Amino acid sequence: MIDLYGTLRLGMLPAHAARFWGEREALVFAGERWTFAALDREVDRIAWGLMRAGIEPGEKVGLWFTNRPEYLFLLFAVTKIGAIAVPLNTRYRTQDIRYCVRQSDCAALVYAEKSGPIDYGRMVEDALGEAGQGSDGRLDSAAFPMLKRLIVLGPRTFAFAEGLEELVEAAGPIDHDRLRDRALVVDPDDVAMIVYTSGTTGEAKGVMLTHAGVRLCVQRSVIWGTNREDRQLHYLPLFHLYALGFVTIPSVALGVCQILMETFDGEAALRLIEAEQATIIHGFDPHYRDIIAAQERLNLDISSLRMGSFPSGPDNCIPIIREANAELCPIYPSFGMTETWSGITAGFLDCSLEQRAEASGFPLPGVEIKIVDPETGQEQPPLTQGEILVRSFSLMRGYYRMPEDTAKALDGEGFLHTGDAGYLRPDGYIRFTGRYKDMLKVGGENVAPAEVELLLSELPGVADVAVVGYPDLRLQEVAAAFVILAPNAEPIGLDLISDHCRGRVASFKIPRQLFLVDEFPMTPSGKVQKGKLRDAAQAHYEAARRGEALAS
Repeated sequence: MIDLYGTLRLGMLPAHAARFWGEREALVFAGERWTFAALDREVDRIAWGLMRAGIEPGEKVGLWFTNRPEYLFLLFAVTKIGAIAVPLNTRYRTQDIRYCVRQSDCAALVYAEKSGPIDYGRMVEDALGEAGQGSDGRLDSAAFPMLKRLIVLGPRTFAFAEGLEELVEAAGPIDHDRLRDRALVVDPDDVAMIVYTSGTTGEAKGVMLTHAGVRLCVQRSVIWGTNREDRQLHYLPLFHLYALGFVTIPSVALGVCQILMETFDGEAALRLIEAEQATIIHGFDPHYRDIIAAQERLNLDISSLRMGSFPSGPDNCIPIIREANAELCPIYPSFGMTETWSGITAGFLDCSLEQRAEASGFPLPGVEIKIVDPETGQEQPPLTQGEILVRSFSLMRGYYRMPEDTAKALDGEGFLHTGDAGYLRPDGYIRFTGRYKDMLKVGGENVAPAEVELLLSELPGVADVAVVGYPDLRLQEVAAAFVILAPNAEPIGLDLISDHCRGRVASFKIPRQLFLVDEFPMTPSGKVQKGKLRDAAQAHYEAARRGEALAS
């Protein structure tokens, strides 16, 4: 029924689901419900609308709004007609969105004007700058030469935008033969998505992922026994590969209902588990902490839960995984990254609590993992830490328009050099222990220190700045800024830093700790020894937890 050998394309999943499970419930959102047949109809309506609007195969369509059913419809519609979906982080701000839309060569950007207090429409206008309308009726912007359409969900205020529903209605009745012909020429090896992940250079990288990743997502879920009787609670943000790879794609591929939440709230999630009889949950540390805390207050019936997943490995994850296993349901580990099409390992259903809490899963079929010395490249024996290298059918095609970065990441043998540290265990599981790179992971979101450092260097009086991770119980780590002030400069505080960053970069990138220092520890070659700065941040954190006064 489901092709595990890679010929199924992302955009064709709804049609396959409608064929096999048409009247089964596919999606629940804010009290509304869709069957798989209804989901497929919505996908075809939007796919036809995009075709008639002139979206061509290979063109990029940015998606910038919070979790809503339209996100699912658009994701499948865009990829069904051979275009490339570009999921964009909803915590991006003007500077982020300007860069990503331009760097990805988006031909269209679909966004919502507002979400709560966040005015996305205003940020789009600010990023776009001066724009007009060409003779063909399309957007004309010198700053974004490839961008020809702005498409808005709901009410619109920008003169050069058009409503999604207006675009669909203007397309007229669907020509199903033309739509089918367009879908059938999409090759499994074509790029389906460009997903942005921050790089250590400070420039976000657009990871090109092909339709082959569908196979990986299905395999992982099959190993976990996922079937049409399951109901997945879905609060992970849809721009994230964790959401798409673990929930959206396997749900539609295997006939599983998704219970979609626009934003995460622990108590609301807990109530939906009880009301909708959810069987599967997923999440990072903050999700499980908040759900467990809500259950301690409410004590609801969550006996429907049969499993959860967790990107596990580092020591600071172990306590929350053990607690979630005890208080919620069995939690199974996985390891992966955007470049691998999400998780390329999984814990088996019969794995022990120790394996679930202190390992990162077993390589999936078709995935090869080896651990090497990052300096010599020599393969390491079990229990010896090194860099994790991955070779798989699901690996990225490369970084969009970044050939040098691609060459650094993918070697001549087809292995991805992850920059992550870990080791192989005697039981065949791997253990991810941390990052060789300087990358921060704030509540599951990647943060490139160089990007934040560049922004802080703009502040008057800042002579030099280095950003490292600072431990955080809820988010795993947050950004800490070590700042050297210029002679006679006025002191700065966190409030000034926050004000400078707010609205320009995503909120999770803004430093939460500030250390004013006279100098940085340096290597003989003149590089900042960030390891020593991290040690200083760790010492400050531990002293603060003990209630000791420690000079910043």
